[in-house]
Amino acid sequence: MPAQAWVTLIVGVLAVVGVALTIRQRTVADKRAQAWDRITWCLDHTLSKDDDEAELGWDVYATVTDSPLITKTEEAVLVAVADRAIRSTVAELVDTEDTDNQNDQEGPR
Repeated sequence: MPAQAWVTLIVGVLAVVGVALTIRQRTVADKRAQAWDRITWCLDHTLSKDDDEAELGWDVYATVTDSPLITKTEEAVLVAVADRAIRSTVAELVDTEDTDNQNDQEGPR
């Protein structure tokens, strides 16, 4: 086999490998974008005034954030969002309890 045929064969194989890697990279990027679309949908629902819709958002959020497509940095962001939501909920509960106790202590006027 002449040298030119070997060069052509090697270039052809490298081109096929390059195309395969490009397709794989694009597929992973598309899947990651879809995962973030799902997470955004979940976060939008967790902010709902409707308790059932917010609960659905958190249930789906817990499932979607377990995706292997999420990087460590993105995972840290999602944990921060969940922590913030928990602190906000706890603060609301504490405020409600304080208000209830104050009303009980005042007595009838």
